[in-house]
Amino acid sequence: MLYKDYCEIIEKIEKTTKRLEKTDYFVELIKKLDEEKEKSRLSNSPSNSAEILAILCKLSIGRVFAEYENKELGIGYNLLVEAFKSVGISEKDMYAKIKETGDLGHSVELLKSEIKQVTLFQTKLTVEEVYNSLKKLSAIEGASSQKKKIRTISNLLISANALETRYLARLILEDMRIGMNISTILSAFSIYFEIPKPDLEKTYAVTNDIGKIGERLLSYDGNYYENFKKDKELHLNLFRPIKPMLAQLTPSINDAIIEMGVPQFETKYDGARVQIHKDGEDVKIYSRRLEDITNSIPEIVDEVKKIDCNQLIVEGECVAIDENGKPRPFQDILRRFRRKYDIEKMTSEIKLRVFLFDVIYMNGESISDSLHLRREKLEKILNKKNNFDIDENGQVIVPQTDDVINLSTKLVTDDAKKAQKFFDWCLSIGHEGVMIKNQDALYTAGSRVKTMYKFKPTLDNLDVVVTRAIFGRGKRKDWYGSYEIAVRGNGVNEINEIGGIRGIEEIGELGESSSSLSSFAASDLENSNLYVIGHVGSGLTEENLEELTRKVNEIKEADLDGEVIVEPKIVFEVSYEEIQASEKYEIGYALRFPRVINIRYDKGIDDINTVEDVKRIYAIQKNRKNK
Repeated sequence: MLYKDYCEIIEKIEKTTKRLEKTDYFVELIKKLDEEKEKSRLSNSPSNSAEILAILCKLSIGRVFAEYENKELGIGYNLLVEAFKSVGISEKDMYAKIKETGDLGHSVELLKSEIKQVTLFQTKLTVEEVYNSLKKLSAIEGASSQKKKIRTISNLLISANALETRYLARLILEDMRIGMNISTILSAFSIYFEIPKPDLEKTYAVTNDIGKIGERLLSYDGNYYENFKKDKELHLNLFRPIKPMLAQLTPSINDAIIEMGVPQFETKYDGARVQIHKDGEDVKIYSRRLEDITNSIPEIVDEVKKIDCNQLIVEGECVAIDENGKPRPFQDILRRFRRKYDIEKMTSEIKLRVFLFDVIYMNGESISDSLHLRREKLEKILNKKNNFDIDENGQVIVPQTDDVINLSTKLVTDDAKKAQKFFDWCLSIGHEGVMIKNQDALYTAGSRVKTMYKFKPTLDNLDVVVTRAIFGRGKRKDWYGSYEIAVRGNGVNEINEIGGIRGIEEIGELGESSSSLSSFAASDLENSNLYVIGHVGSGLTEENLEELTRKVNEIKEADLDGEVIVEPKIVFEVSYEEIQASEKYEIGYALRFPRVINIRYDKGIDDINTVEDVKRIYAIQKNRKNK
């Protein structure tokens, strides 16, 4: 398929703000590929239409790799500027045009259309050529890697027409800005292949690969729904991690009992979520961001191999433990997860334990049972129960173990007083609170469900993303000392409901020697779907500030007077005194006295809290004040 044909369709997608029209245009794209597939069949020639659809699904949401692969191209603005310069686009003209249009892609499109360039034997770009070149970019390393990357990008730009240049620029920066997302693509699949969207959503939750779903659907010879239901490639598979099921915050233990009847309470550990995959002696362990952390925690891998179950996917919480068995600071876990060298030394310095709480795959069979049955299977696999109880004298009874692999401590009860004792005990051993789970609930991957709650003694900390960094003063003058922080919108209609929160600010004059595409950072911020809720600087050590300054300089999008706009990649966990109603930010709320608790390198923008979470916490906070 020609890249030009794809770009003409996604230009239509970009121009409309209507979700249904975007869906229809993507259906048009699928139909085009299906017709090419049929022509190939009639002429007895091989067709790659299914593979092309897999590519286009990913490109349309600004990705080259599948979601679970957790890879990025990692091409910065400065390198992209050099590539454009190499094909005859003036840096001065580029910055001037960006300031005028507010968009990098549109700016270079206009400039490319002015270039009268004739290349001998120039060929038209195909989708496969673009995709393979981008994959090649990600693999370039070592000496002269920058020059090789610029050459690879330049080769694409030379062959591209003006419209293709717009979308190449955006794709290289992994930000297509056309308003497409997973949900819209699934809607298009549902319409064209006549498969209920809820079924497609469940499939996406256990594959984390929108391209794979499209490829499999278009590969079928009719009977789409029947083939879809029995396609093992679209089922839960070992070593293809899935996004975890997430909990909501509950106002009280009583409220949860009233809603659930007889819930299962579990310790809410102060640790990091892990997903463990086992196939015989092969073991892989993934973080909540689906990063492969296997090599950094070898002692956990060794213990998993001893579990008497051949094929297994289990979830748990990894906790760093001190010499007294108490949890160490969360940052110690991240030090282990991020370690690539001297792992044996770090293993002896920071001891880890894993508390398993769910099994979602066992011996070739995806577990679709209730939580009650899944817990029974997990207890049978580990040959332990780890139940919390209280004797007739009011003394707590909990099995004590120094095992590296444990079960989460649980209590099944509708007795609020007993549940409160369990909650108090969890706090006494240094953990955060309790999880409260509906025993009849199924596992719902990638969703924040109403069948699982968390309850803590204080209001829930917020996971927020950094959108700007401000230079410090005094002792902090050499670092970025304060950070603008934001939460995520709930969905496509959030902007209309609340308003564009980051605000399109005047960037100021750009000189010829400017090293970043400043105005681009302020363009079309509705696509970012982020909502500022405050600024934070407290809680950060000098070591943190030095590390953050280095990171900010790598991902900054615009240099302003004393501050920079950054790509939303740095996640903070922040505490606060309260959430206040505020007119300062268009979201309508602000954090009072926020403080950084952790820099969450294990989380990305998809993991941060939403506007809905802020509203929920604000309501809980208000109710507590009124009691």
